[in-house]
Parts: sequence; C-alpha cells; structure tokens
Amino acid sequence: MWHEKGDPPGHNGHSSSMPPLENAAGGVKGSTTTVAAAAAGSLNSTEMQSIIDEMRTHDFDSIRFATYRAACKLRFIQKKTNVHKVDIWNMIEAFRENGLNALPVHSQVKSSRLELLLTTVFHNLNKRLDSSQQIDTDRSISLLLSFLLGAYDKPQTGRLTVFAIKIALATICAGKLVEKLRYIFSQISDSSGLLHHARFADFLEAALALTTAVFEAPTFGYTEAAPAQCFPKDSSVNVNLFVETFLSEPTPSCLMWLPLLHRMASVEHVYHPVQCDACQARSFTGFRYKCQRCANYQLCQSCFWRGRTSGSHSNEHEMKEYSSYKSPTKQLAHSLHKSLQCLPTASKAASSPFDTRIHSTQRPALDLSNIIPATPNAVRRLHPPDPHPASSHSSPPVFLPGQLSSNGGNGMDDEHRLIARYSAKLSGRAEYPIGSGRSLSERCLDDRTMIARLEEENSEMIREMNRLDSQVAMSEDDHMSLIRERKWQLEEQMFTMQAKRRDLMQQLEMLLPALNSVQSPMNSVAGSSLQLPDLTSRLSSAFRGSSLPATSLQCDLLSAADDITNNMSTLVRQLDTATSEALVNGRASS
Repeated sequence: MWHEKGDPPGHNGHSSSMPPLENAAGGVKGSTTTVAAAAAGSLNSTEMQSIIDEMRTHDFDSIRFATYRAACKLRFIQKKTNVHKVDIWNMIEAFRENGLNALPVHSQVKSSRLELLLTTVFHNLNKRLDSSQQIDTDRSISLLLSFLLGAYDKPQTGRLTVFAIKIALATICAGKLVEKLRYIFSQISDSSGLLHHARFADFLEAALALTTAVFEAPTFGYTEAAPAQCFPKDSSVNVNLFVETFLSEPTPSCLMWLPLLHRMASVEHVYHPVQCDACQARSFTGFRYKCQRCANYQLCQSCFWRGRTSGSHSNEHEMKEYSSYKSPTKQLAHSLHKSLQCLPTASKAASSPFDTRIHSTQRPALDLSNIIPATPNAVRRLHPPDPHPASSHSSPPVFLPGQLSSNGGNGMDDEHRLIARYSAKLSGRAEYPIGSGRSLSERCLDDRTMIARLEEENSEMIREMNRLDSQVAMSEDDHMSLIRERKWQLEEQMFTMQAKRRDLMQQLEMLLPALNSVQSPMNSVAGSSLQLPDLTSRLSSAFRGSSLPATSLQCDLLSAADDITNNMSTLVRQLDTATSEALVNGRASS
C-alpha cells in the first residue's frame, strides 16, 4: 500500500523512454536520450529493431513507476521470445547438455555456440508442448539471440561470457523465484558455501544489464555502490540469508523489479469481475487497485500505472493493490468470522480482572452458545452433578431444546435419540421422532444383523471372484495346451513328409542311371536326358547341408519337386512321340 504521489520505494524520480525512430518535439529528457542513443547503436539488428517498435506500441514509457515499467518491459521480452515457457530446471539441463558447466564462468564463447544453446532450449520446449501449442523456434532463437547480444555485447565482438549467459537466461526464464535465487547463489558462492562478494558484484552487473537493455538504466543501472546496498562488504552470507534478502520486504532497490516480474506473471490471468472507474472496463485481469479514501473506487492496473482518474478521485489518495478477487459474500463472511472471534466468553466475564490480566496473552475462545445448542457432553461439563445437593437451593436441571426429562436408565436412550434427531436435521431430513418405541439394545441388534448380512454378501462376492479367476486361468491353460498339441502334430506331419520326400529322391536317383542307359532313337530324348544329372546334383545338394534352416530346406525341396515333375512330363511326352513315330515307320515299311 502506498500513496500515489511519487513512486513505490526504490524509485528515484527518473523516467526512461525507448529511442524514438523519428524526430519528435520534446517529451524526451537529455540524459535519457543519451542512454537510449548509446543503446540503439548496439541494437542495430532487424530483430531487435522489431522488438523496439512493438514495445513502443504498448506505451510502457507512460507508466509512472520505474519498477513496474521495467518489469512490464522485461515481461514483454519474455513473452515475445517465448522464454517464459521454459522453466529454470529445463534451462539448467540445457546448460549441462551444451557443456557450459565444464567451462570457466568468465570464459567467453562465440555467438554461434549461444545460438546452439538456444536451439537446444526451444527444440526441447517444442517436444514438451502439444501440437496445437508449438512455437516458431527459428523466430524465438533469433529474437532472444539479438536481445542477449544487444544487452551483453556492447563492443560487438560476437562473444559473451558463460557467466552472463547463465545469469541472463536464469533470470528471464520461467520458474519459482526461490529456485532461481538458489541456482544463482550456486554460481556466486565459494567452496565454503558463503557468498563471494566479487562474484556477487558480477551478478548484479549481469542482472542490471537486462534493465539497461530495455532503457531503464537511469533507475536500475549498475553502479559501484549497488553491491553494498544488498550486503555489507566482507559479511558472511549463506544461501538462506541470500534468498531471504530478495524475497522479503523491502527488496534491495536495485533489484526491486525481480520479485515484481514474478508477481506480474502469477496474476496475469487473475480475473476481476468489477468495473474500472477510469476506463469503464466491465472486467479486467492482472492487478486491481482500490482507493482507501473514495467509496468503492477501483482501478485496473493500466489506469493506475498511468495515473488515469475520474470523478473526485485524485492521484494523491492512498491505494491498495490486490492480486486476487473475493466476492462480497466471502468478504462479509470473513468479516463476521473476525467479529465473532472478539466476543467475550461467559467464563471470562465471570472471572476476576486479575485473571483477565494474567491470561491476556491467550486468544479468547469463541462463544456460540446463543447460536448453536450445546452438546450433551458440554452440558455435563458446564453443569456437573453436585455431590452434596441442597434441597432448598437446588437448581433446575438443564435440558437441550426438545429434550425430555428422564431418570434412571432411560437417560442414555434419550441422549441417543437427541443425537439422531440433530443428525437428521443437519442432513436435511424430516424431524426425527423422539419416541421411536425401540430400545437401544434392539437397534444395536438390528445393526449387528445388518453388518453380518453385509459381511456374508461380501464373502460370497469374493468367492465368486476367485471362481471366475480360476476359470479364466484354466481356460488359458487349456488353450495353450491345445496350441502346443497342434504344433506337435504339424511338426510330426512335416517330418513324415520330409521322410517321404527323401525316399522319393532316393528312388529317383536309382532310376536316373537306368533312364540314362536307355538309347533313345530321337536326339531330343538324348538331349533331354543330359539335363538329369544336373537335377541329381541339385537334389543331393538339398540334403547335404543338415544345418540349413527349415524354411530354406522346404523351398529347395519344392523347387526340386517342380523340376522333377516338369522333366518327367517332358520325358513321357517325348517317349510317346518316339513310340508313335516308330509304329508309323514300321507300318510303312511293311
């Protein structure tokens, strides 16, 4: 909470602006123009110029507070380069994959290696995203590379230090701030686990180079006094103190934009269903600001940051920032809850003032006896039976609403009936009859009977499930045994066919010499018989290799059988032709 006049703590009154692309009359201060011109000389790439042009369209320079202005610009860079989708752990893993952990922190690497690192980061990001959420990796790599070179390569040498690359990417990536601070501390601590002040100064210089790159150097530029604003020189700082310093309020002025950047990212999609009194927007997202002086006067973050007002409201009024929205109903319930906690209890009202002073540090208990009826146990605690009752001064018995006076053994039954009645009322059922006509023992017996019946049904269901499981197991075993038996039958048939085929081949080899010895009157018959020894060699070679696979042996046997069939058919036809010609010649000669 702060007054609108001036900036939040840490703002020194300076303002900044991006370098104008054309001549404009006034509106740019002299020191700011010098810084912007110097920065524009290094950011001469086309990609960086497009970022500057688009940044100017969002009119971030009109934001009055330097902390919010710097955080808005860096948030724009995050979303423009899609680095806000990469968390700190994926970034650390990319450092390891590209070998940056093996290099000295102050060694320099070429821009080509930085481009390779960014390629790894964004290609791994696309692997994690859905197909509908894929990003343009080439565009993101080009824009982020141009931004980093513009921020850290002022001499335009094309080289950056490993330390600057790690600090820059760890700062602007996504993730929890505490995890980022722990990783940064691991880069700037010594072997004993304490802060190394020279490395801490290098960290501040690298971190503030980001705000300088978005033209916020007048407020968040690096100075020699910046490290002393965070930690005194030569002080012992461990990781817990380091993290607590940048997470607590107030944050060191040079890095006030860092926690705000993460808060801005967390409330970016918080919806406020209220109307902004300046721009008249019916609803908005982000931060919400409410005036502490004007009645129900609320502003969106854009109007508040730029000083837009309406009506009797003034920028001098005190405003409160909200990062969430609570409906008026919840606010009223919260107020009533806080108010009821302040009610004094009956026991404390009756106690002496000395007791009140003695127990003033204890939180008063909430007395709701006038709202919620006391339970039977509470009644007994508040009104214990008197061991020595006085007949003349005996107080009347205390009963719950609807409780009947009872004596003897019926007291416990009445108590149980009252509990059942209150349970029925709380569950929304009809009023539970007090006189149910049944004793407690009968109801307990019914409950035990129902429990026994449910247990019997449960055991029956378990037996049925076990029977079904055994049937499934038996059916699977039977099926597997049938498959094995069928396999054995097929193997036996195959062995039988192979034996028959082997016998046929042996018989054929015995017949081939006899067929070759027969002199045929036709040359064609003799010519065809010359091809049979080749067939014999093929058959013998088919059975020679005993280590051949079954598939190749089967193919060889089938090919040999086909050749035998064709050759035998040809021989039979040729023999028939020769026989018929011999008969014709014999008849002609006779």
